[in-house]
Amino acid sequence: MIRSGTLAASGVCALLFAAGAGAQDVKPGLYTADQAQAGAVVYAQTCASCHGDALEAGAAPTLKGAAFAERALAQGMTPQSLYDVVAFTMPQVDPGGLKPEEYSAVVAYILQQNGYPAGTTPLAPGAPGMKETKVTP
Repeated sequence: MIRSGTLAASGVCALLFAAGAGAQDVKPGLYTADQAQAGAVVYAQTCASCHGDALEAGAAPTLKGAAFAERALAQGMTPQSLYDVVAFTMPQVDPGGLKPEEYSAVVAYILQQNGYPAGTTPLAPGAPGMKETKVTP
């Protein structure tokens, strides 16, 4: 015989689990729409030749879609770690050759293309959410 207390506890656990799962699906706005738009321009000029016009093709790793999602998950990628890789290693012919605001804009564009909504504060290294948020395209 199942006790009513057990059923109630099971129901509460199921509700908490469902609420927690939904909360993880909400992606924070870590950049502004203007920043992502500027990032699209920088990306087209300095990144697309290797990563592809749509971020999903080319000689370099894809930056959008299932393959990017798998890599982000496997690496525990955060917006900060993505920024660090982009800023310190890209473009491959001139690592660190862009201005800091251009790197921020490119990362904003990558996040936008992976389903992150725009927010009210520009993306910047060390900003709130940059180290805590997992990149989950």
